[in-house]
Formats: sequence, structure tokens, C-alpha cells
Amino acid sequence: MKSPKPKIAIFDLTDCEGCELQMLNLKGRLLKLAELVDIPIWRLAKSPAEFGPFDISFIEGTPMSKDDIAVAKKVRERSKKVVALGACAHLGGVPAELDETKRDKFMKEVYGGNYKTSSKAAKPLSAYIHVDYFIHGCPIDLDEAERVIVDLLMDKNPVGPSTPVCLECKEKENPCVLLKGEPCQGPITEGGCKAVCPSNGLRCWGCQGHTKNANVGAMEKSLERIGYKDQAENIMGAFTKERGEKK
Repeated sequence: MKSPKPKIAIFDLTDCEGCELQMLNLKGRLLKLAELVDIPIWRLAKSPAEFGPFDISFIEGTPMSKDDIAVAKKVRERSKKVVALGACAHLGGVPAELDETKRDKFMKEVYGGNYKTSSKAAKPLSAYIHVDYFIHGCPIDLDEAERVIVDLLMDKNPVGPSTPVCLECKEKENPCVLLKGEPCQGPITEGGCKAVCPSNGLRCWGCQGHTKNANVGAMEKSLERIGYKDQAENIMGAFTKERGEKK
């Protein structure tokens, strides 16, 4: 008797759906994967026929509403493994950079004094449920996504990169952004993105999450040395706030 195919589900909360679109860019690799698994739920590709149980569930986005949190908890209950897909689910994304003490002020400035929001402060998915693994980036890296999926289907514990973005910059012979006097979080950000931002003239924003034992204090001092003392706290927001960790 043939073993049933593993069931994989893909959900999204508050997000831009960029990481899910990136999944579609797996193209031929995704079609091969589709032959090995059953995907009963994926809003971008297939309407839900049933809600679990699932072997692996991927969740993109930040839980920013009661509905988002309820969906995340329901997915967790019905899934053997849950994977946070991309920087929004992993770290809280761009919305988590907001200084919560200024939240009401910004809401009034953007939407007007009479606007009432039901959204909550942006937090990583791991603030509400247990997450088994995180696929990093904004958007995710296709090679990492494929590796994680294959490892999980083989019942292996995926092991992520252990070196910072700086190493990938060196491999690509990119000029150091910090040495040019510009802020960059490459020294304390986990690699795996292939240094895509510095390779295209941008600084590293830390969307891969911090490296193990990241020396945040030394990073802040480096920013101060190049003239970013007043902005250091804002630049380092992704690392000075409590964020999700890989399990």
C-alpha cells in the first residue's frame, strides 16, 4: 500500500505576499515538489478544501490582528511542523521597526485624528506560537527555501548558515559599506542571502536576523564612529528588540 503524500499548507497573515510569490519562482523545482506532496491550502494557487491536519505549514506575514493570531494558533494546532516564511513572520518585518511609544502619533498623522485601528503592535510569529524553523529574508532566498523544504520532507533538522553577510560580501569582492562611512548591519546579520543588498549598492538591513552571539554593542560603537551616534538605536532596531530565534 502506497504511503500518503505529506500535506503542506501555505498561509499568509499581514504581509505583501512577496515571499509566496518568490515560492512560485521555484518554477520547475516547485512542479517536482508538487508531485511528491499534497498542497490542500495555498491561497495564491489553490482554494482550501479542508483545514488539516498538515505535516508542514508555512506562514508568511506578521500577526497584526485578532484574526491573524487566531489563524496562526489554529495552524499550529493542526500542524506537525510550522515554518515562518520570510522576515515578516521571522522578525516582525518593517512594521516591527515602529517605535511603539509613537504609534498613536503616527496613526493620527497618517490616517487622521478620527481613525481607530484594530491592529496590534507588530511582533514575530514566534511571539504567539511555537515555530519549528525560520526561512529568512525579504523576500526569501529560493535556494534556502528549497533546502529547508527538502530537509523537512526527509525528516532532517534544517541547519542554516553560521556566518555573517560580511563573508558573502568578501566572496563577491564588494567594497565594505561601513568603510565607506555608511551604516550597515552585515557584521551581525546571518548570511544566506548572497549579500544581495550590498551587491546592488545598498546597505544590509538585517532581514536575515542576527548571527548567533551577535556583538550588538560593538556594532553600535562602529555606527557611532562613522557619525551615526544619534541614529544608531533606530538603525539597530531589528536587533535591540526581542525577536524570534531559530529552534
